[in-house]
Amino acid sequence: MVTMKRVALMVVLLALMFPSASLAEKLSVQVDASSNDIDLRLSLETPLYQNTGEIGFGLSYSDDYLIPSLNGALKGEVFTPRLTLGLGFKGVFGEVEIHDKDYNLRAIGFRVLGEYDFGQALFHLPLRASVSISIAPDVLCFSDTDRYLDLYAGFYLYIVKNGAIGIVYRWFEARFDVPSGELEESYDALLVGFKLSF
Repeated sequence: MVTMKRVALMVVLLALMFPSASLAEKLSVQVDASSNDIDLRLSLETPLYQNTGEIGFGLSYSDDYLIPSLNGALKGEVFTPRLTLGLGFKGVFGEVEIHDKDYNLRAIGFRVLGEYDFGQALFHLPLRASVSISIAPDVLCFSDTDRYLDLYAGFYLYIVKNGAIGIVYRWFEARFDVPSGELEESYDALLVGFKLSF
């Protein structure tokens, strides 16, 4: 279903999407993998309206799916400097293979995200936890897609100031229109990887 040519095309498009990285305050690169899945995420952050604006690109790949995504969010510290919360949007536009048939995944979802820095609270351990939830109801889904949900949750241990190793749980569920009604499929993976910030 998914060929390496498509993956290469996504990487080229990704390189073209971020020519203005020098204008950003922070650039992050994250790569996570398991035996069957790989995730690549890039994000740019810059000050915006007394908060932080974030735009990002993601790519999730396995033998059963290829899902590029674009996201944007506005986030800021809430209640304490250790806690960051944000709201935004996420668009997904890929393919999912179910029972040897390809379905187009097209959706624009609402996104809620948060991060907690344990470094100042837990024995000064350089550990951060993050979570991101996206949901796209029927009205924001297109092509074969009828509904889309996803969840990312991870812990990152910073072994150097700008580099961390992490463990990430990723889950998504998609519902598709089919002639017989609706087809719903979910996927999850536990991934290990690294995150670099510049």
